[in-house]
Amino acid sequence: MANLAHLFHVGQKLKIRNDDFDSLQKFDNGIVKETYEDHIIVTETKTNTDGWYEEGLNIDMLYPEYNF
Repeated sequence: MANLAHLFHVGQKLKIRNDDFDSLQKFDNGIVKETYEDHIIVTETKTNTDGWYEEGLNIDMLYPEYNF
């Protein structure tokens, strides 16, 4: 298991994949709010909501902005 605190840093911009079947946008913008060894908390900038992301659950929904 990777230490997510080493992979992500606070303030990092991300794209969050939106899997809702009726969404018009497939990616939303987000910013890393907190990092921990086993999870990170990301704030979606459009709705200002926080999401919990961890390896093996939903970390595959996050893409660093430099990949776009």
